Amino acid sequence: MSLRKIPFLKGADDQLISELAIVMEPVKFSKGETIFRQGEPGDSLYLIVEGAVQVSSEGRVIAELGVGGCFGEGALLEGQTRTATVSAIEDLSLFQLTRESYSVLADRFKRLRFRLNNLHKDRKAEEIENSIGGKLLQNAPFLTGAGGGLIKELARVLERQQLKQGDVLIKEGDDGRYFFLIEEGLLGISQGKQQLAELGPGSCIGEGALFSGRACSATVTALTDASCFTLRKESFRRIISRYPVFGRRLHDIHSKRS
Repeated sequence: MSLRKIPFLKGADDQLISELAIVMEPVKFSKGETIFRQGEPGDSLYLIVEGAVQVSSEGRVIAELGVGGCFGEGALLEGQTRTATVSAIEDLSLFQLTRESYSVLADRFKRLRFRLNNLHKDRKAEEIENSIGGKLLQNAPFLTGAGGGLIKELARVLERQQLKQGDVLIKEGDDGRYFFLIEEGLLGISQGKQQLAELGPGSCIGEGALFSGRACSATVTALTDASCFTLRKESFRRIISRYPVFGRRLHDIHSKRS
C-alpha cells in the first residue's frame, strides 16, 4: 500500500514519504490479538496496511478502522497512556512509527506534526460529540434541545478528565477557572465537613464561580472512579455568549443552588 493513501499524508512531499518508508517498521497481528490496551504506556503510532481493527474504550466499541487508517497518535503527541484498547478483527499488517523516529521527522517536517495534531483533535472532538449526543443529552436538562452547532462547538473545546475514587476535583476557596460536565461516575459536594449533594452523569459543576466571579464555594470529590468534561473559563464565556439559551439554563441552575 502506498503511504500516500493514508488520509493524513495526502499531499505530503516526496521527501517526507521517503523518510517515513525508511523508519517505519512492519508488524503483524493475527485476528483476535490485541495491539495495545487502554491504560498502557504508549510509544508508537500504527498505520494499517492490511486488515482491520476494533477500537474500544471502557468496554464500549467506539470505532472500526480499515486499510489506510491509523491509530495511536495520542501517545506520540501528548505522551499519554493509551486511551483505548485496539484489537485485530482480521489478520493485520501494520507499519509502526516509534516516538523516537517521529520526533526526528517532526523536527524536520513541521507539516507532519501539524497533520497529526489535526487528526488527533478531530478524533477527540468526534468521540466527545458522540458521548454528549449518545449518553448525556437525556441526563443533562440544560442541553435539552441543543442543536448540532452547540454540541459540535462544545466537542471542540471540552477536554476529558479521568478521576480515581477519592480524587479532589475542586477545593472550596479555589479560583473558579473551569466548568465541569460529569460523563460517568459519582461526585460528592461538600462544605467543610458537611456533605451537601451527590451528582452523577449529566450534572454540571463550577458554573457558580464562573458566573459570580467569586471563589468556589464547595469541595468536589470523586466518590467513585469517574470521568468529566472540562471547559476553560474563556471558552465557557464565549459559548454562553454565542448560545444564550444554553447560558440562561446554566444561570438558572446556579440561581437554584445559591
